[in-house]
This record gives sequence, C-alpha cells and structure tokens, in this order.
Amino acid sequence: MEESQVYFYGSFESRLGPKGQVTIPARFRSLLPDEELARGFALILGMAPCLYLYTHRQFGEIKNRARQFADKSGNKDMFRIFMEGAVAIDVDTNGRIVVPVTLRDKVGLMGPDVLFVGMDDRIEIWNPLTRNEMRQREEIAEQWRREHGERIFGF
Repeated sequence: MEESQVYFYGSFESRLGPKGQVTIPARFRSLLPDEELARGFALILGMAPCLYLYTHRQFGEIKNRARQFADKSGNKDMFRIFMEGAVAIDVDTNGRIVVPVTLRDKVGLMGPDVLFVGMDDRIEIWNPLTRNEMRQREEIAEQWRREHGERIFGF
C-alpha cells in the first residue's frame, strides 16, 4: 500500500498508562505497512486542544508547508518553534507509544482514558472529556447538517 492511499477515520478509546504509554488502535496500525509503522510517528501539539500524530512521511509534507509559509512571511522563528515542538515517537511491538509529559500536560491528557480520532492524514489524541465538550459546542453545526443534509449527501 502506498502512503498516499492511507487515511485515518473513526474514533477509538484507549487507556493511558502511568508513564504516558498508550496503545494506538489496531485499526489505525493495520492501515500502515510494517516498515512505516516501525519508523514510528511524529507528534505535535494540534490546533484544537489535542495532539496530532503523523507518520514521518506525512509529517514531512506538513513540515514543508510550514517552511514555505515561514519563508513567505519572513518569520523564521515560527518555523523554529514548529520544529522544536515536534517529537519523534517510537512504536513498541504491542503498538504502544509514550506521550511525553510536556505534551500530555498541554492538552490535559491526565488519564486514564484517551480518545484517538482519525482525521484523514493524521491521528488526533484527545482527552475524551475535552472532545465531548467540543462536541456539545458543535451542536449548531450538527443542526445545520440536518437541515441541509439532503443537498450535501444527496438523499
């Protein structure tokens, strides 16, 4: 399977261990070739109060866009901050990763529950309570979808 064909979707709960270890859902791991999974991931602070988990290849694409934006805006410090905040994450033979305490603290991953959300080219890692609060705020968007679903989905 080529990397460009990999996209993540769905949501799965997992448990955070005392040292920050958490198992990536088997569904997400199964989408990646063994050699890609063995390379591990890049983990960064996301736009929402969550973490973004990228394969290294996917992170390379994001990094290139961040560099281009920094070059165009003339703000090299922005790119430095972006790169400095990225963490290489290894995956053990049981599909577990260790989320550094600094990143856990920034998004409130205090455990024991963790929510993995597939977002196409990345996996988001959430505190389930935070995600639930955001879902409640998204009710307006849900109402819009119900009102306009026929035009969107064609039924």
